[in-house]
Amino acid sequence: MRIAQLSFPQFPKILTSGLVAVATMTAISTAMLSNALAQIPAGLYEVQTNGQIFFRPADSTRNPVVVYNGRQRALAIVQYGGALYTAFDGGGIYRSPDGQNLGGGGSTTRVYPGSQTVRAMLVCQNAIFTAFSGGGIYRSTDGQNLGGGSSTRVYSGNQLVSNMQCRRDSVITSFSGGGVYESPDGNNLGGGGRTVRLNP
Repeated sequence: MRIAQLSFPQFPKILTSGLVAVATMTAISTAMLSNALAQIPAGLYEVQTNGQIFFRPADSTRNPVVVYNGRQRALAIVQYGGALYTAFDGGGIYRSPDGQNLGGGGSTTRVYPGSQTVRAMLVCQNAIFTAFSGGGIYRSTDGQNLGGGSSTRVYSGNQLVSNMQCRRDSVITSFSGGGVYESPDGNNLGGGGRTVRLNP
């Protein structure tokens, strides 16, 4: 399942869609979970202007709950492998298997402890792709070590990502230099291999 990420000025409730954009998001819906192992409850996660993240259950008889109340701001939230991944502006990325404690605590684990911030996160090709402020992009199939370790570095250039999309199971990556590339296998996101450039 792919989850939309949009900028704060666009605050309507956002349902699952085929695209994942860069940077901040306001709300994601988990009402259409496709993973039978998912423990994330159905409902809506909303990022407030003060940085808090609320979960509003799909069951209207249940009250909204705060799932993050820290000082950092969420830059991206995606669902992958039955867990919720939240990237913060302080650099950390956390994996919550139950949709609670998005910034740590409970069953939540930190899957990226570095200081770089996230430019984009994308779920595509049964993997999670993470683009960092230092220019690198990593692909993880197990949802762990998003900035290295068991993850594969699929872009090592110095341009920054301005947008990432999953289109017909290909990864479409737009870079700060203006290039837009399509990778059918999730490798060489900035060109080379089977990757093709989509613009002149």
